Amino acid sequence: MLILQFISGVYLQFYLLPDWLQNAASVFPLKWMAQGVRGVFLPDSFANLEQSGSRDFPLIALSLLIWLVVGLVLSRFTFRWIRKDT
Repeated sequence: MLILQFISGVYLQFYLLPDWLQNAASVFPLKWMAQGVRGVFLPDSFANLEQSGSRDFPLIALSLLIWLVVGLVLSRFTFRWIRKDT
């Protein structure tokens, strides 16, 4: 988890990372959460430092929604309730 925090822009400035590392971080939801937090709290002058050059709030919401659905499906198939009557 600590490695993901470094490559997703939590500790390091995301625009300073190499392109291949930015693309690798885009696979994980922590990058999208960090980008959303930067978009909310940093002024608009920082928008050009993002990977795409803009805030992309709809893309952030879409990717986090996809991660939510994937997590719910995986938890549905891996988590089992223990019935009291068995």
